[in-house]
Amino acid sequence: MSVGRPPADASAVQRLLSGAIDAHKAGRLDEAKQLYLQVLAIDVRHAKSLYGLGLIAHQAGSLDAAARMMQRAIEVSPREAAYRRSLGAVLKEQRRLDEALAVYGTVLAIEPADEESHYNLAEILREQGKLQDAERHYRRALELNPQCGATHQNLGIVLRRLGQLEAAAASFARALELDPDDVAALHNVGNLLLNGGKAEGARAAFERVIQLAPELAEARNGLGAALQDLGDLDGAEASYREALRLKPELAEAHCNLGNLAKRRGQLAEANKHYERAVGLNPGLVEARSNLGLIAQNQSKLAEARAHFDQAIAIDAGSADARWNLCLLDLLEGKLETGWKDYEIRYARPQSAPRRFPGPLWRGEALDGARILLHSEQGLGDTLQFLRYVPLVQVAGGQVILDVQPPVRRLVEGLAGVTLRSEGDTMPEYAWQCPLMGLPLAFGTTLATIPHEAPYLTVPRAALEAADKLEWPAEALRVGLVWSGNPEHKEDRYRSVSLRMLEPVLNVDGARFFSLQLGAPAAQLGEMGSTITDLRGAIKDFADTAALVANLDLVITVDTAVAHLAGALAKPVWVLLPFAPDWRWLTERADCPWYPTMHLFRPPAILAWEPVIEGVRSGLDAMVKRKQMG
Repeated sequence: MSVGRPPADASAVQRLLSGAIDAHKAGRLDEAKQLYLQVLAIDVRHAKSLYGLGLIAHQAGSLDAAARMMQRAIEVSPREAAYRRSLGAVLKEQRRLDEALAVYGTVLAIEPADEESHYNLAEILREQGKLQDAERHYRRALELNPQCGATHQNLGIVLRRLGQLEAAAASFARALELDPDDVAALHNVGNLLLNGGKAEGARAAFERVIQLAPELAEARNGLGAALQDLGDLDGAEASYREALRLKPELAEAHCNLGNLAKRRGQLAEANKHYERAVGLNPGLVEARSNLGLIAQNQSKLAEARAHFDQAIAIDAGSADARWNLCLLDLLEGKLETGWKDYEIRYARPQSAPRRFPGPLWRGEALDGARILLHSEQGLGDTLQFLRYVPLVQVAGGQVILDVQPPVRRLVEGLAGVTLRSEGDTMPEYAWQCPLMGLPLAFGTTLATIPHEAPYLTVPRAALEAADKLEWPAEALRVGLVWSGNPEHKEDRYRSVSLRMLEPVLNVDGARFFSLQLGAPAAQLGEMGSTITDLRGAIKDFADTAALVANLDLVITVDTAVAHLAGALAKPVWVLLPFAPDWRWLTERADCPWYPTMHLFRPPAILAWEPVIEGVRSGLDAMVKRKQMG
């Protein structure tokens, strides 16, 4: 059987097309374009030539022309997945994201195992904030090509945003296994470690990025954040400023310089940097939220709320902005809203409660069921919210209590409670709740705060040990704590020096006993023998409670000892910072949480002199009342 020759025009088309493709591959785009056009002059519906012209237009940056040519090619050959893939890329560049999604979806209907389209779909979905859908497509792309480092890395970014930090770390680690010098993966590892509180590891990651890409401003900014967390403030500032030298418009570096200035107490400087950051990037939620914190530190609460609202309007999912707003609600006494929104702490690694299995209790009927109550955040928080334990029991719960070791001996006297500490076997239970979730479960308002005190008792053994100390019979016995944890980010605003309390120490008829622990206790050496140092008698809060029981008054800055004295119904005077913690509310001198507490508020930031004079005057009057019988 003989085979006839193809028509002359088909032969010409094939010859022209082969020349066009060769020229295109060699980068001779003008020549390729002319040859494709010659093909179309013979066959106006020639799909490969239409597609080739679309690719050339894309390479030249003519996106509208590229999209038109690719769409014409698809009309001729609707089952050709490559045409649709390229159209999707063009639409993505044009920011026509929904159209691009539809195109890639059609590609996958034609070729379900098309790895590139799964990846591109995931990229668009990630950009749109559809993180769970993005995760699904990244994972499918990895099933098809497990060796793609970029997919592992971008999956890690999605997982980090979803709060799956361990899984994100694993993805970044796999990306680095495939390419140990992958700058983007290393940078993401640094960010992940930094957000997870592992500053030393973050520093190492950012330093490696800088070795590989010295001009990458973002890495310098990340290194500065790691150094700041490690306490090297000068090194952090130098790194931020180098980032801005490399990239003056890097808003995040200005924001971090603002954080640094705020930590140093330079609020005006901090505000300037935050304003600059917002000017460069109006959508930078952290900078807007931090402008709110600056306003709150200056007691400009309406202004602070406006900034927090703006931040949330930009990103409703911003855990930090919503956290700041809920603390402001609590500060202003809007407890119903505040407790509800306080649940956002679960989305913030630095404030999230410990995770325990079992359903979270929100006030459901207990009917004798066991419930695990567990401590979270600071020791003062634990002491404050232990008041809810009897209420849970009244609600029908058999309480298992898991608290920090320094508190354990103090709470052994709570009736009907099973104590459990880290490492102990966990008893079976039906419900669990962090202590600071209990106000939400009970619907606590200002009017219903459980303020009965004392709600803690001092262990007998601790009392017997304290009784062996010398306690003056005639003088007013006054306990002192003048400093909190120096590592607390707001400590410079809440702590004072012992020397500043000298006017108080000069009140006749009072004897002073130091309950101060840690490095600030060394200041006792500056004051001679006017204060009895009780450090040697304190091993835990049970010991501190026993000492407080022998005092007439405790004077303290905002520390756990304030909560302890209040829980024991001991008269306690608290020297608050100008911008107080949420639990102390605003303006009032009494405290709805503790009936025996009196609050002293400075008139301005670090304006301690009027506070100390008020304490001195009040103490002098208290001594006189005691002397008068």
